[in-house]
Amino acid sequence: MFDLTPFRKNELERLRKDLFGDVFDRMNQLFDPKDGATSFLDSFKLDVRDQDGQYVIEAEMPGIKKDNIHIRYDKDYLILSVDQREEREEDKDYVYRERRVTSMQRSLYLPNVKEDAIKAKLSDGVLHLTVPKADDGSSTRTIEIEE
Repeated sequence: MFDLTPFRKNELERLRKDLFGDVFDRMNQLFDPKDGATSFLDSFKLDVRDQDGQYVIEAEMPGIKKDNIHIRYDKDYLILSVDQREEREEDKDYVYRERRVTSMQRSLYLPNVKEDAIKAKLSDGVLHLTVPKADDGSSTRTIEIEE
């Protein structure tokens, strides 16, 4: 009796590999948590609220020390970055040693804010920021035409 597919399963697999190469395998490697290539996916989570004339931002920073968090406001962007190196060395005759390097950055477009009034506080692994809005200067006025 004949099969409905004109190829055997092994032949189809070979054709798929020939046509697509290992594109799917490479995509799987890209998202494999054992591979170091997932660092571009790692980032801290943010909540941004527009509340009472200011932006209220909460960023999750578990295990991050205050000295390793850098905040700056540059040309309408609030930039949060983290650079932290951690080494664990309890015994010099270690069999296994761990190091963790964390480097992340997020940028938020926040135009028309009072740069000098931005406040930040780190508490229980959460960075709390308040960014007061500036007057947008969009007051309306009528302009007379001179004669």
